[in-house]
Amino acid sequence: MPRTTRRLRLPKSGTALLAAVALSSIAACSSAPAPSALEQGGGAADGGAASSAPGTTVPGAGSTAPGSVTAGSPGAGGPVAGTTTKNADGTVTTVTKDGRTTTTRNGKPVGTTTTRTGTASGAVSTLFTAAEDKIGITDTQINMCAHAALTYGPAFNTTDKDFNVFWEAINTEKGGVFGRRVNVTYENDDYKAETALTAARACNAKGIFLLLGGIGFDQIPAVRNYAEDNHIFYMHHTATINGTKGQKYSFSELPTVERTGEAFAQLAMSKYKGKKIGIIKRDGLNWEPGVVAFKALAKQAGLKIVAEKKVAANKGNYTDEILAMKNAGAEVVWAWENALISTQIIVQAKRQAYSPNWLMFPFNLTSQTLEGDALSPRLDGVAMFSPYSKGDYGNGFQSYADDIKLFEAQYAKYKPNADLNGVGGDLLFLNWQAQKALYQQLLDCGKDCTRNKFVDVLLAYNKRPSSSSCKIDFTTGDRRHGAQELNFSETYVSPSGKVNWRPAKLCVGPAA
Repeated sequence: MPRTTRRLRLPKSGTALLAAVALSSIAACSSAPAPSALEQGGGAADGGAASSAPGTTVPGAGSTAPGSVTAGSPGAGGPVAGTTTKNADGTVTTVTKDGRTTTTRNGKPVGTTTTRTGTASGAVSTLFTAAEDKIGITDTQINMCAHAALTYGPAFNTTDKDFNVFWEAINTEKGGVFGRRVNVTYENDDYKAETALTAARACNAKGIFLLLGGIGFDQIPAVRNYAEDNHIFYMHHTATINGTKGQKYSFSELPTVERTGEAFAQLAMSKYKGKKIGIIKRDGLNWEPGVVAFKALAKQAGLKIVAEKKVAANKGNYTDEILAMKNAGAEVVWAWENALISTQIIVQAKRQAYSPNWLMFPFNLTSQTLEGDALSPRLDGVAMFSPYSKGDYGNGFQSYADDIKLFEAQYAKYKPNADLNGVGGDLLFLNWQAQKALYQQLLDCGKDCTRNKFVDVLLAYNKRPSSSSCKIDFTTGDRRHGAQELNFSETYVSPSGKVNWRPAKLCVGPAA
């Protein structure tokens, strides 16, 4: 493989994280453990619930006084069937599958037993009113809408028309979900918080069952607040857990920004302990919590951080930051930026004859742009999704080769012109993984599905929806964040000759 670097052509208006068109917030890599105090933005004092053992909740996460009905999670609207809650006063509240609630102390009943009949739709959750419960879902269709950075699709050679292949296959081959055709539309958020709000309003005006949030650390917090104020069922991509105290309407099946930063530290611990580490980070309120988490774990592990430089969004020239890393002797550099900007930083570093080990978000756009320079040395990545390399069913892909083959078969049938071997192939796959997980959850919701019933599905969800996904578990923690695991990957020469990313370690959970 020649050590050459392709020129990366970026949209005139700037760069953005993954064009993301990665529309759905459903996880391609999710997990079971409850969020840690770190991920909760500092713990209960900051609005976060403390961690608890699987199957329990803890004070501050839905516990109640003796004899009362346990809500199961903040704002869930009612008891969650099959849960046990440890209350602050030492009592234990149990909700049976039929909705009967009992409170005991040392095994003896306290107070009275309360029976809950549920909503008119038969759901236990009452998050949505009767008027809101069936918005966007009828006997014949389920309507959803995503806000995503469509502006930057050309950088990945993708458009919104490339992202509905999974649903097209389901609608055509299975008649939809229990006879309901799934319709997903998109609104451009331009990778900006203010535009994301405009996109969310446009989506909401369509009368949708779910609002989906594409990649965007800065867009999602703004839309979460909008969803809360307007009672919109919102499922979003990775964002900070900071700022979510008391929020009821937003769910994420991807790890938080805080957990992602911690995972980068875990990668550094596993491969580069003893090396000098530098950090080039986005200067942003919604990015910094990831750096805080990284440094907290790095300090515990004794990692050597020798330089740290922040960069403004779309700065363009990174000479000063690169020289700071080089002069500090950083042997490993964590690029805490979006894929397009990280690629530019590495290109500029190579021009300055600086080739440390790079830690970054792993996308084929970067590796295929850098070509041989992505192998000298190999790049290391941490992601919320599983890597994809067209036609490769070995090299670490074996455990989810069946999903890869199905993905490729569906695109061959319904979108044969999509370039799965190009810079956007992995984007299409991560999106496909997310849609497959959402499909499995809609099946679990049943033929009488409503919004409240879908909330019930999420709050009880503790399983792995497909081979390319990690475990999704909403039964612990704050009941709104269901993911803790991320995937480690590295660059390699794929069977096609392209430089892509392959799995190094799948579904890595929090550090012990």
